[in-house]
Amino acid sequence: MKRYGRGLLTGAFMLLLLGCAVSNDRPKALEACKIAVLLPGAAGDLSWNDTNMEGIAYCEEKFQIQIEQMNNVEETEFEQVLVECGEQGYDLVLASGEQFTDSVNTMAGQYPDTFFCIVNGIRADHENVAAVRPREYEASYMAAVIAGNIMETGTAGMIAGYPNEGMEHLLDVYEETVREILEERGIEDAEFLRAYTNSWTDRSLGRKMAEQMIESGAEVLFVYSNEAGLGCIEAARDQGAKVIGFSSNPTREHPDTVVASIKFDFGKLYEWILTRYESGRLRGKRTEEVGRKEGIFVPVYSSGISREIRDQAEQK
Repeated sequence: MKRYGRGLLTGAFMLLLLGCAVSNDRPKALEACKIAVLLPGAAGDLSWNDTNMEGIAYCEEKFQIQIEQMNNVEETEFEQVLVECGEQGYDLVLASGEQFTDSVNTMAGQYPDTFFCIVNGIRADHENVAAVRPREYEASYMAAVIAGNIMETGTAGMIAGYPNEGMEHLLDVYEETVREILEERGIEDAEFLRAYTNSWTDRSLGRKMAEQMIESGAEVLFVYSNEAGLGCIEAARDQGAKVIGFSSNPTREHPDTVVASIKFDFGKLYEWILTRYESGRLRGKRTEEVGRKEGIFVPVYSSGISREIRDQAEQK
């Protein structure tokens, strides 16, 4: 009887060690965990959602696990979907996008057995919530080096999704860097046109904004607005302007228009998150950043970008 009881205790200990234990500071076996990723959009945006899906597929293959992917989660549905994840017993829920921050922090306290990670989140209020932010301003600096060196006039366009703190910071870095490079090249009094779609999906609005900027003299557009950005690319293609892509790799599909892209390697990002979660090092009530040091940002070039510009963009 004593030996049998000891076996039960040992088995229980091993389940805690190898399974998905409630406490996030203990090691876990990912294959025993129920994991979901919430995305604000669908495939085909050549931006944030495509990049996430590539990262999810990479991690499923690398770790030999299944990750439930929930696409097109509207802001009005955030809390409902988070409740469903908690009720269905998910161990780890990754909500991908800063826009999930408030809803996750509102609902997480009701589901202490589920760990929530906000990708690009800005706040983590609970012991079962972590926020992991790519240093997007590092990527926008790389984009700016390319743009500043290929521009022939002093008018640059920037079209983004929403004017949140992170977005404004990365655009400020882009603008400041382009201005410095243009001044070094003897182009003074640069003009910067900045607009927000306040939508990740309004493709027609993105096109109209791009057309207006091009008509105002913008020769290079920096675009970070997910599906709405597809409209920007279409406008640039039709009017002979150039685009710097961001977060995904639209250069692959539109090399004559999107002359370069700064792709986010979400395979590495999700691997970083899952590895830390598995080892018990993804801690709640903490915001962490990853970026160039972790190899998250990958520049992609069309044939028209010189080796000199490439080297300058990749210089750390």
